[in-house]
Amino acid sequence: MVRKSAAFPVGLYAMLLFALAWLTLPALFAPVERWLVGAATVVPRLASLWSGHPAAAAERDDLARVDQLRSQLRRRVERREFAFDQQVAPPHVEQVLCGVLSASRRGGGGRMSELLLDHSYEELASCDRMVVKGEQLIGFLMEPGKGRAERDEPSDPARVMLCNHRDAPRLYAGVELGDAPLRFVVRPAAAADPAPMRADMWDDPYRAAQLDEVGLVVRTKSLMFGTGRETAPEGLVLGRARVWGYDDRATDDVLTIGVYVEPMFEPRALSHVVLWRPKGLPELSASGLREHTLASGVVYDLPGAHRGRHLLVSSGEVPDGAAVTQRGLLVGVARGLSFGNALVTSFPASRHRWSLLFLPDDVDQPVVEMSGVVERAEGGVAWVRWQGPPREVVRRLGDGFLFTGSNGRFCPSGLWIGRVNEHGFARDLIQVRAPVAPGPRAVDVLVGGEAAR
Repeated sequence: MVRKSAAFPVGLYAMLLFALAWLTLPALFAPVERWLVGAATVVPRLASLWSGHPAAAAERDDLARVDQLRSQLRRRVERREFAFDQQVAPPHVEQVLCGVLSASRRGGGGRMSELLLDHSYEELASCDRMVVKGEQLIGFLMEPGKGRAERDEPSDPARVMLCNHRDAPRLYAGVELGDAPLRFVVRPAAAADPAPMRADMWDDPYRAAQLDEVGLVVRTKSLMFGTGRETAPEGLVLGRARVWGYDDRATDDVLTIGVYVEPMFEPRALSHVVLWRPKGLPELSASGLREHTLASGVVYDLPGAHRGRHLLVSSGEVPDGAAVTQRGLLVGVARGLSFGNALVTSFPASRHRWSLLFLPDDVDQPVVEMSGVVERAEGGVAWVRWQGPPREVVRRLGDGFLFTGSNGRFCPSGLWIGRVNEHGFARDLIQVRAPVAPGPRAVDVLVGGEAAR
């Protein structure tokens, strides 16, 4: 009896090879995935024609105060960002407010060390290199074609190196200690260090070895830095001193091993920064990177919509990360598909890190920049774990309202998310109540100029 050899399963191995390529090269197959998922949404899109008429945002009582709250947020953000001592800033400069698109590249202390702004290098060509925030020195504007920005073009979004960036210049600084200040040089720390910056080259090493005070404010001293004729004005805040060493409680002796500098901000939470430029120049126009077109659309509930997943039918192509809004209220963030469709994820259903702005009910309290991740949600209520300024800067949040910070090119700051109640026990946990409206809704989508044409 002659046995026939089994046929080689070509189809099975071809399918496995295709699946492996799909997993290892997701960018290559992304257009195919968009088209397939977009085609799959045609059925619920047709079914939605019999599900009812879309509701306008004006019909909801929850949005009655949105315009008022957003105006209040803008005023209080500008008041915070432009607050500085007249003796610190040069008298011949004016301030320019810029939004932050993203933070990247780990630097000293394991923190992010680069910012991407919503203005191009060309638009900021008249500005000084220093980037500030009130009285805080944030970092330095990079130059296209040089250093880390050697591949950047003048039309690209401007990049900022923070003071913990490996290429950031060393700064002459000091703390007020007793009758005489203690001076030193601040440089970027290593990624494994406990803080983003480190103090070196003390003018009095003996006094530095005995340093045991907590939370001393570190300010710049006037001194030229870098290879050019650039100086950092005296009095800008770099952060607070963090002493690393040993404390013998029996003898009350202190042995300081190192002193680090902790900035008063979290890089991933930054929504706005300020640049200086000479007075008398033409007014800086709105950035081309923020020239958005509002495309109209309708959001329909998908099966399991109570979990925050929806279908968007838009009049144009929708870019990934585009904010879906109703008169200033954030409905969700879109993931673009084909045929003008997109999947929308509401804020409570999201699990990525957000840049957020907290507006306290107390008008005397400043707006707080924070980054946060939704840990869990129940209906329209989300519990957000947040990071922001150090504890000594913001001891308690209280109640207020939550808005988006700058979350990329198509999700700007100032979109209302919901009402905030501080958690009773955990300082870094807040409860956010986002308005929920079932059924079809008329919305606007923030798209770029190219996508809208």
